[in-house]
Amino acid sequence: MAEPSSSPDSKPAESVRRAQGGERARTLFARLTKLQLERPFATLLVALLSVLGAGLLASKLKLKTSFGELLPQNKESVIIADKVAKRLASMATLTVVVRGKDNAGLKRFVDDAVPMLEALGPEWVGSVSAGAKAAHAFLKKYQFLYGDLDLIKEINHDVRERYNYEVNKDFLLDDPPPPVTEESIRERLENRGKGKKKSAKKKKKAKKKKKRERFPEYYLDAEAHTIVMLVRTPVSGTSAKAAELRRKVSAIVAELQPSKYDPQAKVDYTGSLITSAEMYNKVRGDLAHVGLWGGILILSVVFLFYLRLRTLLAMALSVGIGATWTFGLAYVLIGHLNSSTGFLFSIVVGNGINFGIIYMARYLEARRDHDAAESTLTAHLETWLSTLTAAAAASAAYGSLVVTDFRGFKHFGVIGGCGMLLCWLATYLFLPSILALFERIDSFSEERTTKPAEGIAQQLGLWLLVMPMRAVGAVLEALAPLRGNYGRPFAWLAGRFPRAIVLTAGLVTVAAVAAASTFVGDPMEYDMANIANHPPKEETDARKLSRMVDQIVGRQGQDGRAIVTDRLDQVRPLRVALEKLRDAAPKDARPFDNVVTIYSLIPDNQPEKIELIEDSRQLLLRSRKRGYIKDKDWKKLQDILPTEKLTVIGIEDLPEQIARPFVEKDGSLGRIVYIVPAKGRSVWDGRYLIEFAASFRETKLPDGSVVKGSGDQVIYADMILAVTEDAPKAIIVSLLATLLIVLIAFRVRRAGVWVLVSVAMGFVWMIAILAIWNSNFKELGGDKFQLEALKLNFLNFVALPITIGVGADYAVNVMQRFRLSAPDQMRKVVVETGGAVILCSLTTTLGYLALTLSVNKAINSFGIAAAAGEICCVLTGVLVLPACLLWLNKRREAADNAKTESS
Repeated sequence: MAEPSSSPDSKPAESVRRAQGGERARTLFARLTKLQLERPFATLLVALLSVLGAGLLASKLKLKTSFGELLPQNKESVIIADKVAKRLASMATLTVVVRGKDNAGLKRFVDDAVPMLEALGPEWVGSVSAGAKAAHAFLKKYQFLYGDLDLIKEINHDVRERYNYEVNKDFLLDDPPPPVTEESIRERLENRGKGKKKSAKKKKKAKKKKKRERFPEYYLDAEAHTIVMLVRTPVSGTSAKAAELRRKVSAIVAELQPSKYDPQAKVDYTGSLITSAEMYNKVRGDLAHVGLWGGILILSVVFLFYLRLRTLLAMALSVGIGATWTFGLAYVLIGHLNSSTGFLFSIVVGNGINFGIIYMARYLEARRDHDAAESTLTAHLETWLSTLTAAAAASAAYGSLVVTDFRGFKHFGVIGGCGMLLCWLATYLFLPSILALFERIDSFSEERTTKPAEGIAQQLGLWLLVMPMRAVGAVLEALAPLRGNYGRPFAWLAGRFPRAIVLTAGLVTVAAVAAASTFVGDPMEYDMANIANHPPKEETDARKLSRMVDQIVGRQGQDGRAIVTDRLDQVRPLRVALEKLRDAAPKDARPFDNVVTIYSLIPDNQPEKIELIEDSRQLLLRSRKRGYIKDKDWKKLQDILPTEKLTVIGIEDLPEQIARPFVEKDGSLGRIVYIVPAKGRSVWDGRYLIEFAASFRETKLPDGSVVKGSGDQVIYADMILAVTEDAPKAIIVSLLATLLIVLIAFRVRRAGVWVLVSVAMGFVWMIAILAIWNSNFKELGGDKFQLEALKLNFLNFVALPITIGVGADYAVNVMQRFRLSAPDQMRKVVVETGGAVILCSLTTTLGYLALTLSVNKAINSFGIAAAAGEICCVLTGVLVLPACLLWLNKRREAADNAKTESS
């Protein structure tokens, strides 16, 4: 392979001196090296103390999983949502489920248990419900008022017709009207006054399918012999008090001894108090799972590169120090983690270990010919600028997220940006001292054995393990050719086919630009199902029990979103304004269906209905006195007839079970308004979500006051809009910051431009991969694999600016080493530094791919998108960039030779 005779910024010696930072840098690093090698224990004691302090702070980090935590605190939707949350009487529920054989005994048990549970006090229990007796009695009394006016008129007409017939039947020749019975009246009530009779077939079907009462006396499934108590509590499922409440309730149940009421009684627990705690623990477990596997994968690929346990341990310790500092600082600056920053551990480790890899590669290369002191100084001088540039570019890429309005992005940027610089600092402060201690055990300058596994045992002094390790040694010995040779295939390709690689890369880039344009035209993920959690393979017992409870109790509360007004007199105007907005839209494009207020629970036309009901009641009473109604029928009629004249119902007359959705924490009633999403339109559709949120985000009333709404849907809509607004800003800032850092670091513009061209090419390739993936991911997955769409969402968006900064790492290190090498050393540059760069890329890529192990699809898509960017940038940095430099130098060399011959 012909090597170039010259290269951009590679010579003369003055250029090398400037590339290494000058005499001042040499003096500084010489002093640092002396301290690190002569006093390693003191240096590492400082590291230990700092890690203990940072670790203590990091242990205090709390995880906040609410999506509202991702938006900025000054975002209006978050402010309004916080106000609404503070006013709504939202309580967790601990559901006590008792199964047995004796329904009467089960009822007696809950009758005795309810007052004992309520006696726990407001600190633990807000209310206890085993049924809706008050609501049941209320609706039974006022059932006619809740019927349609036409229904009341029809019943009154039938009663009067039958009464007149009975009075005058001796003089009438017409066919008699049907008799007024309990069954005929109840059937009209059930059919809401439409005068439709049930067919015999429908009656038979109705008997088979028993309808659950909306407000039953007891939450009892008589056939399954299961009864339910709902303990509503101010205690959060993620609070430490949740377990204490569970113990208190269990103690009361044990004291009552359910077997005394029903020998077969068995008690279980479910409810949001338990299921929310399960979800919180699942998220925490997911973070630990992803972080653990990310660490294992990263350290495994490092070990396979070096096949030295001491090398692996040294780099693990240095990056561990940096990661601990990072999350300790995160506690000081932020105080908690959210659903996006919680996964940063594997990313910080995957990126942060890169500086140790580059340093270690140069140290081991120098150690073959020099002592430890000279090798340490060489590694310092020849890698600090490139790695610091890479760290600064990566930090700037993360830091670009700080300019966005998205709090989740800001926190991600702060932690990731600080993490890159702290991992770089930990590497250059403490890795040399760690290596110095290992050098005292055994020198890095030579191999103790050709069999890696036995060498590991020897290095640790574990001579008894030498024989067992020989089995493992066979495997490691087979892998030995890979040691430090990750860059060899790239060096061969770049040297053998430079022109072909450059031309191919150019054509691929042109095609990538075309493909990327399709992605830029429609980048956003609007299917919310693609950012949700994967459904669990197995439901927990609490969730299974919760679904059964829903069948008995019914789902509590409203289906819609809550809007909280300031005054009760705003409720009716707000409803009118919202319904006017709804009705102005085409029927198939309405933003919502119903507007539900406290007044929706009050019967309409009450005075007219009361007059008709009272007239019918008096007619029936007279019919009874005259003997027109038989005893058997009268007994049934009494069960549904009002016992006295009804009065007009106000909102203050509603039972607690009915009015509960409209009661605030302070007891205020009726200021809450709910709107229900449109049927046939899903809130999982992001486009509809934005439209739905806009419909009630802000409503102006006739008196000039403005009512603002919020909630999960508005927050989700704002998250989508935030990504569309913040993505371009973050990408531009990351690009400009990387451009500035690279040009300053290289001083000579031409070398910096080559780096930037390499990064830009990798970035375009990445966007093209996202576009191709999105158009084919279903076909790619088939029936065997579950692949995630890679459109931009609230989390994977950060892969774009990060790729620019982190991707610069590879081209920077290759170019910097190229400048410090002799003109004919390009192959060695790609083999040595390029191999280390590939290892850096592997660690970072594996850190990202570990995210695909998460249960959350948005996290999965971030891992895949970021890994795609890594692969593209390392290809352009280790293959395309060297090939381009080689090709240009060959042309320059040929031109120089031609000029020499012609002269």
